Amino acid sequence: MAESSLNGTFGAYLIGVIVSACLFGVTCTQTWYYFTRYSDVTTLKVWVAAIWILEVLHVAFPGHAIYYYAILHYGDPAALAQAIWTLCVNITVTGLIGLLVDLFYARRIYYLSNHNVPLLAATVVLPVCRLGTSIGAYSSYLYMKDFELENWLCRLLGITVYSIQLKDFVRFKLHSNTSLVRASATIHVVTDILVAGSLCYFLHNNRNGIKRTDTMINRLMVYTVHTGLITAVADILVIAFNIAYPGNLVFLAVYQVIANLYSNSLLATLNARRPSKPVHDHFTTEADMLSLSIATSNPNKRRVDINMTSTTDIAEDTDINSSTNPSSKVGSL
Repeated sequence: MAESSLNGTFGAYLIGVIVSACLFGVTCTQTWYYFTRYSDVTTLKVWVAAIWILEVLHVAFPGHAIYYYAILHYGDPAALAQAIWTLCVNITVTGLIGLLVDLFYARRIYYLSNHNVPLLAATVVLPVCRLGTSIGAYSSYLYMKDFELENWLCRLLGITVYSIQLKDFVRFKLHSNTSLVRASATIHVVTDILVAGSLCYFLHNNRNGIKRTDTMINRLMVYTVHTGLITAVADILVIAFNIAYPGNLVFLAVYQVIANLYSNSLLATLNARRPSKPVHDHFTTEADMLSLSIATSNPNKRRVDINMTSTTDIAEDTDINSSTNPSSKVGSL
């Protein structure tokens, strides 16, 4: 198989997997921080835990695929005759992560907008459509035994997707449904802009002149704009690479990273609040123990031991308190 073909397919995908694994480390850190600092409702904790579990699968499945092709079947072009099942399942996992994050934001917008039903419908329908188009666009080239993407799912969403069964993974660059890939990425961009814009608008309207509350709201708005901008730029890059390099899978490498951006954006928003659990880490080290022996010159050799124990308190606090009215609903699912 030509070296250029591998560079444009598995080479690009491998880079995306490596970057995704690095971002997964950030996700783990933020998840740990969230569970140790906040006493949110059980529903929200389960929501965050579900996203983290999907992130684990999002890293494990591509890693298994790369190991399968690069290690177990190294130098075996026949191994590329059929895409391994983890590649196909990972597409669905990526879409589910984005869906869970968007549904979290949709519920937040619903409460901030005083139960605006049309806006809620838009922020729910778009992510669901995005999930359908993502599965249809990125799974169309994957062939797994007799499996074929069922058209009824996308028809249910009002989207017609023609699945393409290609036994040769590399030949995707010649037969991919590029229009569907671009349509999926476009829906991503529209959804990100709608969610970020709506959150900023309603957060700004909840400002009440109280410095502490306004500081918290301003910080949440900054996080919303930054995270929404990053994910939107990533989706635009998918479109740009798909148009500029139709002969390789560079855009798929970017798509691999998008799920990490979504999960980290959600966790960053949750962790921007003031911790609801007391944060005090007490520790004493042997280096803090100082023993001074003073020997006298009298015959009894009197010895005086002075033990000094130093205890260091580390407290961490922020200026954000999600429980401060009127925006207490910002931190709850």
